[in-house]
Amino acid sequence: MKIATASANFALHHRSSSTNVGLKTLMTAMGINKSSGVSVPEQENILYVLKEYEPEGLLTRELADKCEMSIYKVRHLLLPLEQYGQVVRIKMGKHHKWYFCNKHAG
Repeated sequence: MKIATASANFALHHRSSSTNVGLKTLMTAMGINKSSGVSVPEQENILYVLKEYEPEGLLTRELADKCEMSIYKVRHLLLPLEQYGQVVRIKMGKHHKWYFCNKHAG
């Protein structure tokens, strides 16, 4: 039984690793690197999702749902990205809408 579990965990980790490699390649192509505020894979995923929803952007709740994260975690991860110019936030009443805006892409 432990062998089957180990095999399943390895397969899951292997898929996750190949996804991370794909995201890293995409982020490099988009001009995003460690000096641009991206420090965790979840931030790369957030940027990828926002890029998919250009130019209309997403509300924080919509982004959290699409990234399968809590709204609080998404907001926490978005703030440094905003500081480094990777995303732009527009306040809409009591909500915020986020847009991909990579000022570092050349």
